[in-house]
Amino acid sequence: AAARSALELKKAAHLFFRPESNTPGLSPATESTQPTLKASAPVPFQAQDTYISLGLDWDQKDVIFLYEQRQHIGFKTLLFCYDIIPVKLPHLCVGDVSAKFAMYFANLAWSADKIQCISECSRSDLQQLLTDLGAPIPELEVVRLGCDIPSSPDEEPTPEVAKLMGQKYLLFVSTIERRKNHETVYRAYTRMVDQGCTELPQLVFVGMPGWGVNDLLADLRLDPRIVPYIRILNHVTDADLVHLYRNAYFTVYPSLYEGWGLPVAESLAYGKFCLTANSASIPEVGGDLIEYLDPWDVPQWAERLRWYIDHPAALEVAEQRIREHYRPTPWSECAASILGASITRACSGSGV
Repeated sequence: AAARSALELKKAAHLFFRPESNTPGLSPATESTQPTLKASAPVPFQAQDTYISLGLDWDQKDVIFLYEQRQHIGFKTLLFCYDIIPVKLPHLCVGDVSAKFAMYFANLAWSADKIQCISECSRSDLQQLLTDLGAPIPELEVVRLGCDIPSSPDEEPTPEVAKLMGQKYLLFVSTIERRKNHETVYRAYTRMVDQGCTELPQLVFVGMPGWGVNDLLADLRLDPRIVPYIRILNHVTDADLVHLYRNAYFTVYPSLYEGWGLPVAESLAYGKFCLTANSASIPEVGGDLIEYLDPWDVPQWAERLRWYIDHPAALEVAEQRIREHYRPTPWSECAASILGASITRACSGSGV
């Protein structure tokens, strides 16, 4: 898989477009990269404007057309990188998208005045990818994502969530997919049951089923050791999510790789300790306020889960440290940092 991934990256390096030095146009390598819109099509931007794209649009944006219009009109471009996981860990992502994802970021590099990344880890990964592909490296800046969840403080939980409020439960917020590694927590729980631990908290998975987890979901339905403890909640509202965070015993997050790790930040924002993986960007989120484990080490997860379950006083101390030292980032502050960057890059007053 690693050899195939390297080969795909080499192919991608020859597929992304490169502007010709002696002409104002582009010389796409393949017909598939031709602009889908004509260069003369009306574009609602002027030279003093800043074009911002923050969405996950790698399979939708016409990057060549964006480059052409940027060169022709002179507006600035502020683009975004959450992560390059499909390139770095293609086996953990749906479909064969590694080369396409690499080509997208290489093309993006030609079109961007600045690319904002959601962590130092993502910035480093992107810089290495662009270097490997021989693409230009625009200014790369880190922006911290918000972690507050909008909800009314008086809004009651739905009946399904209300049933959990009087119980002890551990919370895992994430799409249920291979990369998020629900498997490790499941196996840690069954290991504790096999060792004779029966007084265990509920294990609540909040998230929709994703890719590559059919066998796991079947195990969760059929394994008699885990059935008494597991709860899976789909379509959870923001208000319910706030109730779930506030009332959790603690949270878990064994993800194999992250561009940031938003559920860890949300957990800390609600004053909750998190037992999490030591993967990628996650230590940037939690600093020294939480505990990190090898995401594959099931025995260690079982041991530390059991320790915290049996030592509520230690959790109280950890939560006190979180309340004293963690500063949540509001989404409004995240938005302000993005708009602030666009304003400083725009020419003679911004139109964003």
